[in-house]
Amino acid sequence: MTGVVRLTLASVVLGVALSGCSESPDTTRLWIGPERVECEGVAPMMCLQVAESEDGNYQLFYDTIEGFDYQEGTSYVIDVSITEVENPPADASSLQYTLVEIVEES
Repeated sequence: MTGVVRLTLASVVLGVALSGCSESPDTTRLWIGPERVECEGVAPMMCLQVAESEDGNYQLFYDTIEGFDYQEGTSYVIDVSITEVENPPADASSLQYTLVEIVEES
C-alpha cells in the first residue's frame, strides 16, 4: 500500500471508532447568577444570567434548560447537554439545553 492509501484507511478506521464513542451529547458547565433580569426576545421577558466559566462575564440567556427548576436568589453551577434542534420554529433557538447535573448551588 502506498503512504496515501494507508493514511486514508487509517483516517476512516479512526473516524468509525470515534463515532461509536460520541453517542451521547457533550456536556457543558454553566454558572447561573442568582437573579433573572429583564430582556427582550420576541417579547419582553426575564432572562437568566449565564457565564461559561467561574470568572466569566454573565451573558443574557434567552433559552430554557429542560429539567432545571431555577429558584430566584440561588446561584448554580450546572452541567447541561446541548443538542441541535432540527427545523426549529423561526422564533425559537436551534439549540436545546437539558440539565445533566446540578454541581453546586448557593
